[in-house]
This record gives sequence, structure tokens and C-alpha cells, in this order.
Amino acid sequence: MNKIVLSALTLATAATLAGCSDESEAVATAPGGDITQEELYGTMKDYIGEETLQRLLIIDLLEAEVGDNDYYAEADAEARATMAEYGGEDQFMYVLSQSGFSSVQDYIDQVYMNNLLVDVVENRTEFTDEELQAYYENEEPKIQASHILVDDEKLAKDLIKQLDEGADFAELAKEHSSDGSAAEGGALGSFGPGEMVPEFEAAVYELDKDEYTKEPVQSQYGFHIIKRTGTDEKEEFDAEAVKEKMMAEKLADFNYLQEVLVELVAEADVKIKDDDLKGALDAYKPAEEVAEPEAESAE
Repeated sequence: MNKIVLSALTLATAATLAGCSDESEAVATAPGGDITQEELYGTMKDYIGEETLQRLLIIDLLEAEVGDNDYYAEADAEARATMAEYGGEDQFMYVLSQSGFSSVQDYIDQVYMNNLLVDVVENRTEFTDEELQAYYENEEPKIQASHILVDDEKLAKDLIKQLDEGADFAELAKEHSSDGSAAEGGALGSFGPGEMVPEFEAAVYELDKDEYTKEPVQSQYGFHIIKRTGTDEKEEFDAEAVKEKMMAEKLADFNYLQEVLVELVAEADVKIKDDDLKGALDAYKPAEEVAEPEAESAE
């Protein structure tokens, strides 16, 4: 999702350098010679210039659309609260580094931009009464199930044999299941499509009420014996509740988010004056508007 979740890298330092009166001033000295501000800025522009300008422009367009807001303060507060939950900055940074963030500030900036994008998407997305009704009618009711989760396939097959011989599912779950549902006799409560891992979901929807899987179902968590215990009654139509579900799906749809940003860029009068950075917004333009690079003349 590099087009939506944009890089946290910035050219703040480079921009500062570019504004200095003497670009020939050295920022570092080394045995091989000095590194000037001009050299540093030029190299940074070559490596991350378009990517960073893209990020700055998209944030600017989002802010212009949203207007005054408290999203940055909210992002900062969220980061600080999460950091406290992890026990401090060192532990939090370890988690962030696994997702490619180089600092807590990078994370705050990203959350801020995402909050802006959510606001814009919500304001630009409307659903007709017909769309809401159709979504509701096509929505599957939630189902209820229990499972026994073990690490060993042989044990899972033995437990299925015991069930075939009349053993109580809940008692076996309490005795053998390796996850937190064991205390509840394996009960997992109600869930709908997409809420369970694919292997589990495919198996449970094949079962009728009170049936259990006759072969262990393997997933990333181990081997499941799954029993379908019931189906929820479908809730009455609630337009606002349906709208929330549909909006959540839109916000999780990369292609739709891309469409909104393409629309936003198309409506804006953005002029990039640096020829080296002309392609910064190409990712948000129709293919026919992106200029093809000129072919090098044959020598």
C-alpha cells in the first residue's frame, strides 16, 4: 500500500538546507573532502525527493479539504497512550520498527495523515437507500460455533474419535483446548464472514447446526475440531448500522481509497516547479495524463 500509506521519510532537513544562503557551506568533513549543503540536498532529492514531495502535497490537499481539525493532537495522544501500554518508548519503538517506522514521530505523522484521509473518504462517500437495503438483504446472519484447538494432529483425530463415541464436546474442549476458549467449553460466540481465518471459516460454513468436523482443520494456530452450534437471528434493518458497515469496507478497500485520492488530485491546481520532481503525483493521475519519458537519442 505504498501509494496510500506513504513513506514516513521527509525532506525537512533538506528543505532547511535549501533555504540557507550559502549552499556551499560544509555540513560534514571527511578525509575525502567536505560534504556541502548543496551536495546533501541534491542527493536527498534524488533518493527520496518525489516520494517526500508526494507525501507533503497529499497532506496539504487533505488538510485543505478537511479544514480546521484536532487530528494531529488525537494522533499524538494515541501514540503516547499506546507507548505507555507497551511500557515505554524503547518497547514501543521495537514494535514500530517491525512495521517500518523509524521513530515515534513517523508513526504520529502517519496516524495523522490516515485520520485526514478517513475524514475525506467519509465526506465524499454516499450510499443510496437502495444500496443500503441491498447490502442488508445480501448480508449473512452471524453464526455461533465452538472449537477444540490442539497442536498435534494425532491428538485431534483421537478427540474426534471420542466425539464419535459420544464424548461431550465442551468437556473435551475444557480438558484439551490450548486457547482461551477452553474455559468456556470451546465456545467462540457469534461471528460473521471474514472474522475467522480462512481455513476455519470454510469449514464451519459447511456444517449444519450441532455438526462437527470429522477431520482436523489445520490453520496457523494448530488443529481445530469445529462444531457449529447455531445461527443468530438477523437484526432488523437499521440504515445507520448498515451504513457504518459499508463505510468500514470502503475504508479497507485500497482501490477505493486510491480513487478518492485520484479525484482529489484531479480537482486541485497543483503546480510542481522543479522539473526533477515533476512525477511526484503521477501515482494519483490517470495513465493517459502521465507523460512518457522521452527516449534517449541514438548516438
